[in-house]
Amino acid sequence: MLVDSATRCGFEGGLLVDYPNSKRAKKYYLCLFAGQALSLGKNVMPRALGEDGAEEPEAVAYERRRGEKKARGEKRKPVKGKEWIAHKKELARKRGDKTVANDSKYTGRKRKVKF
Repeated sequence: MLVDSATRCGFEGGLLVDYPNSKRAKKYYLCLFAGQALSLGKNVMPRALGEDGAEEPEAVAYERRRGEKKARGEKRKPVKGKEWIAHKKELARKRGDKTVANDSKYTGRKRKVKF
């Protein structure tokens, strides 16, 4: 019904079903093309996943951007580092309203993850 009314209004396209034989992974997409057709004459519908050899690739294609983002993050200094914690502790000691833990060689280090 949606596709019929869209074609009557001047759109091209149709209904695309990914993994048509699956109960859980089945997804419906309404693909509509508006405006001028490509130079080839007619707009081409994308191929659905899970049929006619259009499966997902066997190997994972890694992107270069992912590694670059990690390298960029390592250059930054942590916001709340050891110096920041020492400064905050010194201010709290000067105010004298709270008891402040003594500084040790473990000040500013992350704790192990315990579940």
